[in-house]
Amino acid sequence: MVGTLQIFSCLVQREIAGAGAGHGAGHRAGARRALTAAGSALGAVALVGFLTVATCAQTAQEAAKAGPAASVNAIIGTGSGPGEGNNLFPGATTPFGMVQLSPDTESQGYGYHYDQATIQGFSMTHMSGPGCDNEGDVFFTATTGPVTTQVPEFQSSYAHSAETATAGYYQVRLNRWDVNAELTATDHTGIAQFTYPAGQPANILLPISHTLNHATAAYVKVVGDRRIEGYVVNQLFCGKKDTYKVYFVMTFNRPFTSFGTWNGNHYGGPGVLEEKSRTALQLDHDAWIGAYASWPAAAQAQTITAKIAISYVDLAGAENNMKTEAAGKSFPAIHKEAVAAWNKALGTIEVSGGSETNRTVFYSALYHSLLMPTIFSDVDGRYIGFDDKIHKTLPGHAIYDNYSGWDIYRSETPLVALIDPRRMEDMAQSIVLMYKQGGWIDRWPEANRYTNVMAGSPLTVVLATAWVDGLHGFDMKAGWEGMMKDATQAPPAGHAFVGETGIDWINKVHYVPDDKVKYGSVSQLQEDGAAYASLYWLAKALGKTADAKTMYDRALYYRNVFNPQDRMFRPRNADGSWVEGFDPAKDHGFIEGSGWHYQWMEQWDMAWLVKAVGTDLFNQRLTEFFNYQKPGWYAQYYNPYNETDLQAPFEFNFSGQPWQTQRVVRRVLKENYTNTFDGIPGNDDCGEMSSWAVLSMMGIYSVDPASLAYELASPVFPKIVVHLHAPYAGKTFVIETTANPEATPYIQSVELNGKAHAANWISYKDIVAGGTLKFALGADANKSWGAAAADAPPSVSDQRP
Repeated sequence: MVGTLQIFSCLVQREIAGAGAGHGAGHRAGARRALTAAGSALGAVALVGFLTVATCAQTAQEAAKAGPAASVNAIIGTGSGPGEGNNLFPGATTPFGMVQLSPDTESQGYGYHYDQATIQGFSMTHMSGPGCDNEGDVFFTATTGPVTTQVPEFQSSYAHSAETATAGYYQVRLNRWDVNAELTATDHTGIAQFTYPAGQPANILLPISHTLNHATAAYVKVVGDRRIEGYVVNQLFCGKKDTYKVYFVMTFNRPFTSFGTWNGNHYGGPGVLEEKSRTALQLDHDAWIGAYASWPAAAQAQTITAKIAISYVDLAGAENNMKTEAAGKSFPAIHKEAVAAWNKALGTIEVSGGSETNRTVFYSALYHSLLMPTIFSDVDGRYIGFDDKIHKTLPGHAIYDNYSGWDIYRSETPLVALIDPRRMEDMAQSIVLMYKQGGWIDRWPEANRYTNVMAGSPLTVVLATAWVDGLHGFDMKAGWEGMMKDATQAPPAGHAFVGETGIDWINKVHYVPDDKVKYGSVSQLQEDGAAYASLYWLAKALGKTADAKTMYDRALYYRNVFNPQDRMFRPRNADGSWVEGFDPAKDHGFIEGSGWHYQWMEQWDMAWLVKAVGTDLFNQRLTEFFNYQKPGWYAQYYNPYNETDLQAPFEFNFSGQPWQTQRVVRRVLKENYTNTFDGIPGNDDCGEMSSWAVLSMMGIYSVDPASLAYELASPVFPKIVVHLHAPYAGKTFVIETTANPEATPYIQSVELNGKAHAANWISYKDIVAGGTLKFALGADANKSWGAAAADAPPSVSDQRP
């Protein structure tokens, strides 16, 4: 337990340092929380019978230099805020790790909710804020006393004052059992360390049927006196009925003295306990099975450490994952490795100066941006393909799954491409292999399954952007074939994938008729247009002249649902007539938004839109769009809780008023991204909302990443260093501002590599070549900088083939 003391000593010092460096009750409350949590942990240690006080080697000043992982608050975004996005997990994981070992406050739901009072247990897999019931595979928990099998009997109350969530580490006290739980992880293995009170038998329960979706089958087997293994078959997220399978191996640091299994015919219990039984099998959807291991009561507190490895391939894969990553390693050693992994990943962007609060918000957002997509292959490279066959990657590469395509193409994958390009190439190759093995590129694949969730061809944008960014370590020949097929053809019947909604009508009338496609006819076409535009930029880069012309024309199909009379995008019937009774404040014709939200969804061709609407009316409408009193789910105003209008704050850069972009970006950041449990707007959607904050706080954001244009806003830190990696030529890209950027939100002038820069955007090529971007900032708007027509970012219509 010396390691526990050290962990909490460091946490306390870090929180105290934050309280001293920051201003306001938030920092002082953080220090109080850390002290309370540490006190609880120390109380548990006292029961062990040795009170060796291990002091943390770091002083408060040294803790501030401990690395960016120390600035992560994994509780951010776990609670219900105004956008009701309470579905991020606070548990332990590594960058893009297969394992997300985290507490669950519910079953058959999102996972963890900050405002729920009990923890049911812990499970090995979680998505990061997808807005649907998801995963929660390989569930277990700790109890004392007699073994129980029902959720109400083993769940426990907890207090946030005795809870800690940082990068690679989670801790909570289970009040009902007086058990202190600590979690950490490797890429494929979770480690749970439970400290039990003296005088009480110690149990670890494994209700394998418990998931956050619906387990359709499961198996558990007790092996010897230190191991439990098995599998669970779970349904896909968002109510999809298809399934995937997760194998697991759980080992213990001490032999258990009693064990057994249970079987029940109703989810959640009760189950019939059978002591010394070694196997249980679930074949029915509603069945409830599990296993347990127990240790006798001790005169002093006792600690049981469980290592749990998973694999989507087989039991041997799970066992080898554990052997490779965790064998012979203690909990503190694995925790140290997890923190080192996070410091390496987060350290690719180094911020200096600014407030402690902004630093926490920034690195917590970057942390949340680096959780998904997740590793799907085992340490030996094996993985289950979309053809349900076992494949193997080349050494040094990994396969990734769980792509929240409709969300992450906007800023999360462009951010990954910038700071972790080799990993982005592996992610791109994983998408290509989906096509080669399964026959199509999905919008939102989970595990090795098609879900067809949301709209458009977002992973086409991901592949195209990666290639034009200069990342060529994936099979573009097959990728191009798959992207073009999705962009121009209806998929064959009888398959799990659906392709672009209304593609036959798009090919025939060049839009999606509302009387033929009832769900989001306008926004379906707009989302497709984003993919067509990215294919245009890609075709140009590949020298495919004829294809570039085809994709250019298709990228302009969105204009067919623009009504020149009211200058709005609106639903249209197959005969060419406009749907009557259109109200832009309604969602008819639009997905998860209104006509006002989708008025700004033409980010690849903003020059045409500004001209078609008229510059004055465009600016009037966009200004009014942000004229809300406080953030909310408004039909006629900007919605910071969803992706439909994420690009809107930056579109003043196209209409001659970039100072408005600087104003509204700062407002959105201040109001919606905070160091609190509700500090991420809406669902984080697997890192998309967080990545928006990361790039916005850096003062660079691309509304159309495949165009390579990054719009400029005002950074919130005096200095930001982006450490670049191969294949990029540059070593660092440095962003600097004049003093006190938090109080000076308006750009007065910009220099790029020592030369005056009048344009309100820079090229991605300038970033990855390395160099320095300097902002002179002020408290008042400079309405002339970047306001000329020639200063605006490029649009597709400027690039006619």
